[in-house]
Amino acid sequence: MADPGERASFRRLRGFPSCRAGPGAGRAVRRDQAPHASTGLRTSSHGIPRPSVLPPITSARDKQFLSSIEQNIKSEVEKLSAAGQLDAEQLYIIHRQAFDEVIDYCTDYKRLLTAIKQEYDEFIDATKQGEINAIHVHTKLKRLASEPTTLMYYRKRAAELEDRIEIINKDSIRIEKEIQKLKDQKRVKTPPVKEAGPPENDIGPSAPIPGLTIEDSLNIDALIEYQQLLEDKKRALRADMKTKYVPIQRKLELDIKLCTAIQEREEAELVNQKLLDSYRKKRIIADTIASWAKSDKSFSLHETLAQVVVKKEIKDDADSTNVFEDLDPRKGQEAEALLEYVERFNELFVNGQYKAAAVCAANSPRGILRNMETMERFRAVVAGKDDVSPLMMFFEALMESSNIAKHPVNAALTLEAITCALSYDKMELVVHWVTQQRITFSESLGDVITDYGDREPYHKVTCLALAQLIYRKCSSLRKAALCMCLQGQIQGALDYTYQSKRFLLEDYLFLLKKCPTAELINGLTKEWNGKPAALSVGQAVLSLLCTDHKEYGFQLLESIYQCGEAALEQVILNDVVCTPEGWVEIAEECSDNDYRQLSEKIKSIVISQDGVVEILSKDEDAKIMEHIYM
Repeated sequence: MADPGERASFRRLRGFPSCRAGPGAGRAVRRDQAPHASTGLRTSSHGIPRPSVLPPITSARDKQFLSSIEQNIKSEVEKLSAAGQLDAEQLYIIHRQAFDEVIDYCTDYKRLLTAIKQEYDEFIDATKQGEINAIHVHTKLKRLASEPTTLMYYRKRAAELEDRIEIINKDSIRIEKEIQKLKDQKRVKTPPVKEAGPPENDIGPSAPIPGLTIEDSLNIDALIEYQQLLEDKKRALRADMKTKYVPIQRKLELDIKLCTAIQEREEAELVNQKLLDSYRKKRIIADTIASWAKSDKSFSLHETLAQVVVKKEIKDDADSTNVFEDLDPRKGQEAEALLEYVERFNELFVNGQYKAAAVCAANSPRGILRNMETMERFRAVVAGKDDVSPLMMFFEALMESSNIAKHPVNAALTLEAITCALSYDKMELVVHWVTQQRITFSESLGDVITDYGDREPYHKVTCLALAQLIYRKCSSLRKAALCMCLQGQIQGALDYTYQSKRFLLEDYLFLLKKCPTAELINGLTKEWNGKPAALSVGQAVLSLLCTDHKEYGFQLLESIYQCGEAALEQVILNDVVCTPEGWVEIAEECSDNDYRQLSEKIKSIVISQDGVVEILSKDEDAKIMEHIYM
C-alpha cells in the first residue's frame, strides 16, 4: 500500500518544470525571494529590489509524458476495479511502476528520486514483515492458550482407552476359560452310539414341536398327520441305509482293488507293447523274405536281412499299429463317452442354457463340436433385443478354450468370430483375440478388419495396426506395407519393402496406386540405403495416370523441372524402363491438364533423342503413306 507521503511527493513532482532543463530552471523560490505584493519585484536579504523571475514554462514533451503517466494509472485502476481485484496492494504496485517511469525520465534527479523510492520500499517491506510477524505471534498465543484444553481432552481420552483395555482383557480371560473348558470336554470319552436304537429325544415336553405351529401342536388330527409323515421318513431312511449306503470299510476295499487293477493294467500294457514290437519285427522280416523270393536272388538271404538291420528299417510300422485296435476295450468306452458328451450338449441347447452349451461345445473332446455345424445352430437362435447373442457366447467360449487346448481356432471359424464381434462393435474383444494369437491368421481376416476401420473412423488406427499384424503373419506383404503407409509410417514401409526379397514390381505399383503420397513417391523413385530405386519416374507417373491421382504425378514432374531443365532431361534419358512412347503419352496428359510448359519440355527432350521422329497429326501420317497408294 502506498504511503500518503509518497503520493504527496509524486503530486509535487508532477508540478516540476522540465526535469531535463538546466539547474536554474529547477530551483525552488525561497521566501526571501518572493515577489513584492505591489511591485512584483523580488527583494534580496538586504532589501534591495531585484528584477522579477518568470515562472518556468513546461515543455510539450513533459506535458505529454505526464499525461501518459496519468492515463496509464487511470486505465489500470479502472481495469482492476471492473475485475473486482482493486485493493491497496494493487494501488501500490500501479503507483510504484509510475514512479519508476518518472525516475527514468528525470535524469537530473534520478539519484535523489531513487533514494526516496528505496526508503519508501524499505518502509513498506518492514510494515509487511511486521504484519506477518504479528499474525505468527497471534497464532502462537492462540495455540498456547488452547494447550490446557487440549491436554485435558488427551487425558480424558487416555482414561477411556484404559477402561476399554481393561474390558478387553476381562473378555479375553473369559474366552480363554471357555476354550479350555471345551478342550477338557473333548478329552472325555463319549459313549458309543446305538445303531438300532431310535434317536434320543432332547426336546422337552413343554417345548414347541419343530415344523408345527402352536395351533397345530394342539390339534389331534394335525399331530396324527405329522406322526404319519415322520414314520414315512423313518422307513425311507432305513431303506436308504440298506440300498444307498455301505460301510466305510467297503470303500477302503474298493480303493485297494482299484489300485491293484491299475497296476495290472500297466503291466499288461507293457507286455502288449513288447508283443507288438515283436510282431512288427517279424512282419518286416517276413516281408523281406517274400520280396527276396520274388527277386532275381543276386544277393543271398542273409545279406538282404543284414542290410535291413543295418539300415534300421525295423521300426514302427504305421499300418501295423491298427492291428489290435478293434480289440482295444478303450475304443468302445471312448465312443460311448463322446456320444454321452454330445447328448449332454443337445440337452443344454434344447433347454435354452446357451452359455453352458457354448462352454460345453468349446471344450468338447477331440473338438467334435468345434465346427461350422455347431456355429450354425447357435446362429439360428433368435435372441431378444436386450439379450446377449447365443452366437457371441459360442465364439467367446471358443476363443477362451483355444488357449487351454493349445491350438488356435481354424480360419473359417476365426473369420466368422471376428465378423460377429465387429457387428456388435466389440472392438476390445477383437484386439484381445488377435494379440493373444488365439486365432488362425488369413488375408481375408485382415480385409474384414480393414473394411470395419473404413466404416468406423474412430477405430481406424486400431484396425490398421491389427490388419498390419495379420498381414505380416500370413505373408501378405503388399497389404502389410499399405497398412503402414496409411498409418503414416512411410519410412518404415519403405524399409520393410526394400528388405523383403519377395516384394515384386506389381506390389510397388499396388502400393503407389492405393496410397499415392509425395513422400512415398519420392521414396520409390529414389535410391534407398544404397539400393536402386524400385520404380523409375516415368513408370511411377504412368501408373498414377491410370488412377484418380494424376495430380501427384504432375507434382513429381514439376518438382524435378523446378530443379532445372537439365535435371528433367537427365531423368528422361536415364529412364530405361519407360519407353519414349510412354513419355510422349505423359507429355500429352500434361498438355490436357494445363501443364503446357512441362509438356513441351518433355516432348523436346524425347524428340532430341536419336531415332525418335515426331509425327504431329493423322494428316501428316496420311501424307507420308500417300505415295504407296498412288
